Amino acid sequence: MAHLNLVFEHGLTPEVAGAKFHGAIDELHSRFPGWIHRLNWAEDGRTATIAGPGFEVRCWYDVRDLHIEGSIPLAWKLFEGTIRSRVNRHIHRALPT
Repeated sequence: MAHLNLVFEHGLTPEVAGAKFHGAIDELHSRFPGWIHRLNWAEDGRTATIAGPGFEVRCWYDVRDLHIEGSIPLAWKLFEGTIRSRVNRHIHRALPT
């Protein structure tokens, strides 16, 4: 297993970031049901834990950033740049300013 730690500045108000964050997580869950076996939301609604075959990541937002952190297969670590690029693209599509 390898560790993934990504941080992206969202540039939105907390209310807008929260709405967009929930929408993006729900979209991921519906688009990749074969990969996402478990999705748990924290009580505060600011954190989602996503798990599937060989990975578990925690995604959360604060007043400034979106964070993605967790354990992924070692082979995925080799593609961290590609993963970062894709996540960044999805964030900008889901969280336009």
